[in-house]
Amino acid sequence: MAAVYAKRPGTSLGEQIMAWPWAAMARHTLHLLALAGMVAALVWGWRAIHDPWNFPLRVVKVDGELQHLKPQAVQTAVDERLQGSFFGVELTNVLRGLTDLAWIRDARVRREWPDKLHLWVEEHKPLALWRGDAVLTADGSLIYPENKREDDRNLERLPALSGADGREMALWNEFNRLGGLLQPAGLRVVALREDQRGSQTLVLEHGLTLRLGREDVEKRLQRFLDVFDKTLASRIGEVEEVDLRYANGFSVRMRAVEKVTNSGRQGERAPMMQVSTVFEGKKNGQKVG
Repeated sequence: MAAVYAKRPGTSLGEQIMAWPWAAMARHTLHLLALAGMVAALVWGWRAIHDPWNFPLRVVKVDGELQHLKPQAVQTAVDERLQGSFFGVELTNVLRGLTDLAWIRDARVRREWPDKLHLWVEEHKPLALWRGDAVLTADGSLIYPENKREDDRNLERLPALSGADGREMALWNEFNRLGGLLQPAGLRVVALREDQRGSQTLVLEHGLTLRLGREDVEKRLQRFLDVFDKTLASRIGEVEEVDLRYANGFSVRMRAVEKVTNSGRQGERAPMMQVSTVFEGKKNGQKVG
């Protein structure tokens, strides 16, 4: 039986048509089509802006003074992560690639319309080599650069420190303090070592070793300086080690001398070491550590 829709008093024909069941279904269908169109537009737009052919990334600019890190290392770390268009490249991924480099202390990344990626990098400032395989930086951290001897010859000129974990900055300060005491005498410290007992040893640029011990380090060093000009300065190249761990003086060990034959050719190495002790008015002393 066909449905009969009578016009109700007080309502227009259009209102009654909109009240029919098929009209409601048509409205829902239109809403779904509009929503599907919006989703399709979003998907198309997303693909368009992430398509490298539409918005290519042509320029990568790096700002920052690189003294220890090679530019090729930065380029490699960035190139591996430049995937996608100007909008599609993941900045956090690029930033992670930079900060993974041992020498990078801080880094920032920013897009610059229409086709540039701008990078800012800040290197760690090295202070000293630590135990031979690490670099102590100005902020007190330790970094472990790969192939540091090959990539940066300047690192070989850094002071060498060695000691217990956690003593890095304390020994750096001690290195500078003791080095300042020796500088007026024309002596330059290149290394400071501290053993598990806290006994300290200085190495000077001539290869001379100063054993300071644990106690009264500054007083012992001053005792050495008081007689250095008169007794050792003229023979600094011959002195191998000075042991300052005595109550009233120090001992000096001279370097081994090469034995030379009459023909002028170098022969066997002769154990011609001299060990002498310099005291303040005494010939004997007791090592106190």
